[in-house]
Amino acid sequence: MSTSFPFLQDWMNKAAQEHPLRDHFELASGNAATDSFASVIVTAFENIIEALEKAKPERLAGVRHDFRQATTMDALLIARSEMVAGAKLARAEIPFDFGRRNGATEPDLMLRDLNLAIEVKARRLDGLHDLRDELQTALTGITPPVLVELRTDSQPLDIKKYVRDKVVEETVERVRSQNYGSAVTTVEQSWSASGKFVIHVGVYQAPDLTAGSRIIVTGGFWNAEPGPHMMDVENQVLAVLEDEQKLRQAKTRPTILLFDAARTGMAWLRSEPVWAQRLATLLPETTLFVGAALMTPKLDDPDVAISLGVRANLSDEDRASVDELARRLGLTGV
Repeated sequence: MSTSFPFLQDWMNKAAQEHPLRDHFELASGNAATDSFASVIVTAFENIIEALEKAKPERLAGVRHDFRQATTMDALLIARSEMVAGAKLARAEIPFDFGRRNGATEPDLMLRDLNLAIEVKARRLDGLHDLRDELQTALTGITPPVLVELRTDSQPLDIKKYVRDKVVEETVERVRSQNYGSAVTTVEQSWSASGKFVIHVGVYQAPDLTAGSRIIVTGGFWNAEPGPHMMDVENQVLAVLEDEQKLRQAKTRPTILLFDAARTGMAWLRSEPVWAQRLATLLPETTLFVGAALMTPKLDDPDVAISLGVRANLSDEDRASVDELARRLGLTGV
């Protein structure tokens, strides 16, 4: 049965032809089941856009433009970060406007009745995903077909391009020469909490492989929480606190940095209360930001949980504003 998505339809009308949501939108608007992947994704976007349009924030047109111009999933998800944060404010009936663009120094979300702003930052870091995709592309069309297993002793947040290129080149050569079995590469990462990690690449015969990915990923975490990996994620959040552009924006108004970590490693493994505690602990008193927050939005959910940690040495005025925002959003333990 055909389903209507009037708010999303309006945004899609002038969207790029290669927009990554277009196929899903056409399926969901046609005869796709309401619980199909396309319908669930499109419904979430419809709800987000509806909340934004009804709230009528100033400069919504800029966000709409970014959405329409997206031609890759990465670009769309960056735009969605700001959209989902704005929609959360709208549902909580917190008046806000989107910040000025085109060289103006303003955070992304300006709260009207609180002396606060929110700056949104999305960062995609997934080393294994990148390596898997590049191996999949490199092995396309090579015969005989094989199954490749990627196994690591820890979860790398990033694998540098020269390392990925080396692994791909060596694996393709092994496949062509039918050199089956496992090969090991040790990767030094001085910036990482673990210092290094090991990649096992197994190449196995798979004569009956007719569909699906040639690459499987195994291994990863062995402890209750992946400590070194989460330390690397934390460092990525803290690094944004020192970004010169973000600092200029934070100088204009008391600002909370909201980090979209949905595609930053496996940040979603840690619960929201634990993230809030860690952010409050890690936030330096010297930062210009009044607080740091983290969210891990999902494509099938129009809403998102937020973990917020605030600076210990806030002024009474800033503390009152942050507490009021937390109350309206239903955040606890701030």
